Amino acid sequence: MIKKLCNLIAIIINLNIFAEGRVILITGASGDIGLAMTKHFVGQDDTVICHYFSNKGELEKLQQASEKVRLVQADFSQPESIQTFWAEVLKHDEHVDIVINAAGIEQEEKVLTDTQKILNINYLSQRLVCDYAIEHFMNIKKQRGMIINIGSRAAYRGLPKGYYVYADSKAALTKYSQDIARDNAKNNILVYVIAPGPVEGKMFESLKPDVKKQCLDSMPAGQTVKVQEVVDMADFLASGKVPSATGGVFDLMGASWAH
Repeated sequence: MIKKLCNLIAIIINLNIFAEGRVILITGASGDIGLAMTKHFVGQDDTVICHYFSNKGELEKLQQASEKVRLVQADFSQPESIQTFWAEVLKHDEHVDIVINAAGIEQEEKVLTDTQKILNINYLSQRLVCDYAIEHFMNIKKQRGMIINIGSRAAYRGLPKGYYVYADSKAALTKYSQDIARDNAKNNILVYVIAPGPVEGKMFESLKPDVKKQCLDSMPAGQTVKVQEVVDMADFLASGKVPSATGGVFDLMGASWAH
């Protein structure tokens, strides 16, 4: 009886690691999705470490309003900067519980440097953040952690000419997420991917008109995915209630693609 009670207590404690008072790192926190997630999790009384590159105006307002918001700058187009970035992330917090990679760029690739920049931001730098996070999770006292990567329907359906590399980068991030989920499940490290279709906001509006039309025409409901839908899915996963779903890709595609 005592042994069963101890096991039950251990399970409850384990689940509660993702329940409240968490430290969450959000990359791309100045973007539409990242900013909405920052506001949401700060409202849940979590401490949020916000990555940004150059646009920090809205994040500074949040920081002024809450002591639970901290900003860390890094240029994800330069993967060699990630080691310094991670050190800065841990500078004022002894641990991170959850990493949400919402950083991303969707631009037309006209020259080779565009291609490399997209790959660096959407895949290589985020892969390095995952690597450092896993090492961190293995070393901290709780010995458990979570990674939520924001993927895309484009990883499966692709995009029109001129945006191939965006789709390629999201496909690489999705596959890598599944690999590390499998290899680290035994270490109590959970990894999920949220894969939305075209999401409302600045990134979608920056697309060429014909590409925007193709994206909207591909959605049976004829509308973009709402940012709040992505936030709500991340909130559910971050609760820690579905550990057996690690490695899963959670579609928000409006029945536009089946895989």
